[in-house]
Amino acid sequence: MTRQFEFKNELVNGIHARPAAEIESRTKAFQCQISLVNRTKGITANAKSVLSLIGVDAVLDDVCQFIFDGKDELAAFEHIYHFITQEFSYCDEPIEPIELNDSLLSLPVSLKASNPCYVRGSIASKGIGQGKPIICSQINLHQLADEAEQQLSETVTDHLLVGLEKLQQQLFSALAAVDSKAKEELAILQAHLQIADDTVFSETLLKHAKQTNTLKAIAVAADELKAPLLNSQSSYMKERALDIEDLCTQLACLVVGESLKKPVVLTSNSIVIAENLTPSELLGFDKSLLKGIILAHAGQTSHTVILARSFGIPVLTGIENLQSFIYGSEWVVLDAQYGCLIREPDHSVTEFYKLEARKCVAKNDLLAPFMTTKGITKDGQSMALYANIAVGLEAEIAFSRGAEGIGLFRTEMLFMDHPQAPTEQEQFEIYSEVVKAANGKQVIIRTLDIGGDKPLAYLELPQEENPFLGYRAVRMYPQYQAMIESQLRALLRATALGDIDIMIPMVSCVEEVKWIYQLCHQCAEQLTMEGQSIGKWRLGIMVEVPSALYFLEKISSWIDFVSIGSNDLTQYFMACDRGNTKIKSLYDSLNPGFIAFLRDIAVTAKRSGLELGICGEMASDRRALPLLLAMGFDEISLSSPNIAMLRSQLHILDSEACQCLLVEMVSKETADEVRECIDAFWQQQSQPEILDERLVIHCEAKDKTSVIKMLTDNLEIQGRVIRGDAAEQAIWDREEIFATSLGFGVAIPHCKSEYVTHNSISIAHLSEPIVWNDVENECVSTVIMLTMSSHDKGGTHMSIFSKLARKLMHRDFRQQLMQTDMEETEKTEQTMELLRVCLFKEIA
Repeated sequence: MTRQFEFKNELVNGIHARPAAEIESRTKAFQCQISLVNRTKGITANAKSVLSLIGVDAVLDDVCQFIFDGKDELAAFEHIYHFITQEFSYCDEPIEPIELNDSLLSLPVSLKASNPCYVRGSIASKGIGQGKPIICSQINLHQLADEAEQQLSETVTDHLLVGLEKLQQQLFSALAAVDSKAKEELAILQAHLQIADDTVFSETLLKHAKQTNTLKAIAVAADELKAPLLNSQSSYMKERALDIEDLCTQLACLVVGESLKKPVVLTSNSIVIAENLTPSELLGFDKSLLKGIILAHAGQTSHTVILARSFGIPVLTGIENLQSFIYGSEWVVLDAQYGCLIREPDHSVTEFYKLEARKCVAKNDLLAPFMTTKGITKDGQSMALYANIAVGLEAEIAFSRGAEGIGLFRTEMLFMDHPQAPTEQEQFEIYSEVVKAANGKQVIIRTLDIGGDKPLAYLELPQEENPFLGYRAVRMYPQYQAMIESQLRALLRATALGDIDIMIPMVSCVEEVKWIYQLCHQCAEQLTMEGQSIGKWRLGIMVEVPSALYFLEKISSWIDFVSIGSNDLTQYFMACDRGNTKIKSLYDSLNPGFIAFLRDIAVTAKRSGLELGICGEMASDRRALPLLLAMGFDEISLSSPNIAMLRSQLHILDSEACQCLLVEMVSKETADEVRECIDAFWQQQSQPEILDERLVIHCEAKDKTSVIKMLTDNLEIQGRVIRGDAAEQAIWDREEIFATSLGFGVAIPHCKSEYVTHNSISIAHLSEPIVWNDVENECVSTVIMLTMSSHDKGGTHMSIFSKLARKLMHRDFRQQLMQTDMEETEKTEQTMELLRVCLFKEIA
């Protein structure tokens, strides 16, 4: 007797790959035959096949029926009925518009004023590039098949079976490499893997083995598999045909044994556009001509993105209708600073990016001395600035950017990039590359941090309800001891070329430290007996779990250093999943309680004679820098492009003042109070004069917008604002409500903003008068801009404004201020002297 039940499909997007995969994973556990019938359309599917389920074309509100027939049909009926009635409606979500990065900035006023033709995208690698758009086109399997040689059906069958196995292995590896927080990407890859493993997929391919060759068999099978999706009433289901096309294209590449894409050769400055781009494809491009990359999908931990960052190549992702947007374009600007792509930039847009490039060069010139110095405070206290890396190739680039060492080499990328664990020799070669690049500088290499939220398919780790607190890192080492020994042996062998510090992640108890200590020494003894040379090495742990505070002293005889993993330690201390947007406000390393806790760890580590470092977001946070210095951190490890900037900030700090700040911050009640106090502290550390000759510029600006941008850019270059574009916006906001043209050829734009770190008077002498407020006869030739910090409570800007306004009524003052028959240097000196005489007594 068969069992059955009906239900109405409540999924907005229909039963496509992801919900079909959910059904399949549950039905496969039973022996009985299980069918899904779309009663609205009269189509029946095998419920144990993802592709068959997709083929029933069950869209929203279609009436469907499950039928169970076999010896365990009752158990299957009860299980599937519970799933459909209680869980099924939650296994997919409505499609939302692509969301841009939380940190995506609004376009600057001066860029918006140019009315660029643009679309927004998500930033994967920061920077700005311009060039000809080059599309890495998709593959036409039928065309390639027609060009290929004829094959026997037996040969086609063999090629398909081998290719399918390789495809499944490739998808396993891709799944393992995805960040667990990229839930959409994980879900898609899991569905792709189930399709590749689906009997309907393999049967359809093998059914066409009598085609002229293997590529033709794949092309025809792809058409057959896509047909029910393309014929669906649902536009979303039609789009899912791309999943089938993607898998069949991957299979075709594996069967042929090489990429089916024709190599793209760059002949001029170019922006490469692709659905996806492999690391090897990126490495094949001429980097001098590759000015940017646009990818349909790419995670922040994608090897391609990591390599792009190391080469300084900007990357945007997630741009909708991209090809239609760039169609016919000969030139584009890829702005991965503000997150936009601009087609056919006109003169005003080009001028904006010329100013951006000039600002970048000026900032780099000022930071250049900090690329070769060491981290040291104004009063002589040292703090080393190290670099985080994820692939060996990054090490040399990090040192060229001023890294004093490698503070964190995340080795899990080596394991995620293989269908199985990399061999000892493969690892040895990578570690050796990093040690050689270090040339005697400290190198800290973290052992495998995998499991739980970062699974490796070939380890078959269990699914967990709470992976962040689960079976991961050192906790899984005993079960996979042979693999861990292989890594330790490779690390120890590499010490023959230079010193290495071995760092163990996620340590939460004394027993784990004892065990790994013994294992390291056991491996060292084995290598020595084998005749291998071993140099100097040290052992340390990552402090990511609050319990570490209470056993640091107990383990100090077994380890030499500790490194705070600030991201994990913050979330565990606050009991807050940092990926959960609903409780995002709780995840804050500047919480006063967390600052006090971190201070206690630092005190304990130092008392125990342990070297102390930190990595994670807190290590690169300018606000946290004086606190970390006060706690006594020996080194901080961050992304290498930020090293010179943070070192320049360290250079102006006074260590005693930082100690006082730390005591004050621990006493605060909220993170917002901490931020406000730290911002005020930074202002006190460096108090440049409000009048400075470096704030006087002589320019050929043709309009008001350009003048304000040049002046606020200069403030950013001189380190007087946090962001030039934010100060620029504040000036324009004030312009909306207050007329700043005083007549007599002078304008005094002004603002008070939290983005201003130091009160400043900027002056622009223009080569030609410009219209100021769109009034033809209202022209100015001198602009005096006032930018005041929101922390300034004394009404300084209005005091200066009113005094200047009164002084400008005097003809002699105006004539001297705007005198043109002198050299720029002489004119700057005269301007400074005039304003000092006019204002100094009142604003000193």
